[in-house]
Amino acid sequence: MSQIKITHLAVLPVLIFMSIFGIAQDNPQKKGITIGHIIKTLDSEINSKNYKLYVNLPGNYDKNKDKTYPVLYVLDGQWDFANVVTTYNNIQYDGSIPELLIIGISYGGENPDYMSLRANDMTPTVLPHIKNSGDAKIFTEVLRKEIIPFIDKEYRTSKENRTLMGNSFGGLFTHYTLFNANDLFSNYIICNPSLWYDNELAFTYEKEFANNNTDLRANAFFVWGSLDDVKRHEKMAKQIESHQYNLFDFKSNAEEGYGHTGAKSGGYADGLLHSFKRKNINIPEKELQKYTGNYEMGPRQEISIIIHDGHLAVKEFNGVTNIPIYTISKDEFSLQGSYNTFEFNKDENEKVISLTVQPNKENTITLKKTK
Repeated sequence: MSQIKITHLAVLPVLIFMSIFGIAQDNPQKKGITIGHIIKTLDSEINSKNYKLYVNLPGNYDKNKDKTYPVLYVLDGQWDFANVVTTYNNIQYDGSIPELLIIGISYGGENPDYMSLRANDMTPTVLPHIKNSGDAKIFTEVLRKEIIPFIDKEYRTSKENRTLMGNSFGGLFTHYTLFNANDLFSNYIICNPSLWYDNELAFTYEKEFANNNTDLRANAFFVWGSLDDVKRHEKMAKQIESHQYNLFDFKSNAEEGYGHTGAKSGGYADGLLHSFKRKNINIPEKELQKYTGNYEMGPRQEISIIIHDGHLAVKEFNGVTNIPIYTISKDEFSLQGSYNTFEFNKDENEKVISLTVQPNKENTITLKKTK
């Protein structure tokens, strides 16, 4: 029996199977959220710093030994790693993003001076009143030649899918990397960047890039607190948008009611959703026809999958009609981009015989196709 995998929005299966099969929302078997406890150290030969790397492995990392995983690099890991892992676990449990390998970048040694060390790594130029500032270019090379290769060697990583995330000076550096070393990452989550730095030098970097490039192959999410440096952030967002880069997926947003640090939690979550949103394609209706039909949920209870407006759809559920199922690839689909598994099972003759859904990580249910 072969399987064609479909991923879909968590809301529909959760509603169906909680209401019909009585699955409790608070599953007593659900494990508590855990934070990765693996710590690696790396002595840089480039800048002679000792880096402490916090590692959080995907939940199925040891089970799926042939699978590679996207990597999320979190700057200021000493402060933000636990926050990001908790945020990731919550939204990944809903199926909104795929499993990720998360790396928090921090500093080792005895009593590290975080403020001085990060100012050195994450700022692009030397300012006399900022202690130890100005080595962003060198830190970029540390990432390129040491940290990223080290993680790629230690773990099963997807080398084509890396994300960089940072706030404040970390946001400034993430912005710097986007316009000075954009081959390193696929996704950039820029939170409350210190755009004031060195007479707004970040604006110059973006303008210089635009003068020499029409393409920017990346996703970027730019977020700030509505109580932070709003005018500067809005100015940067408008400047980036004005250049209309090809291949660039950009979104900006203000977190209402939050300041420079408080905006991180919501901003990071929104950034992850933007970075890993699924993109839809169109395929001929005749190729979709084999998936249509009725699927049994329980005694005399069924859902019908039909073709509506050129895509698959759930005909009706709880009074909502024509719930779209979007096409991700030829044999993979998604209801609004979720990564929760949803599989059409086929027999040896390639005939669809059932539908397997996973409303959450703890539950998998199969619905037999009745016609």
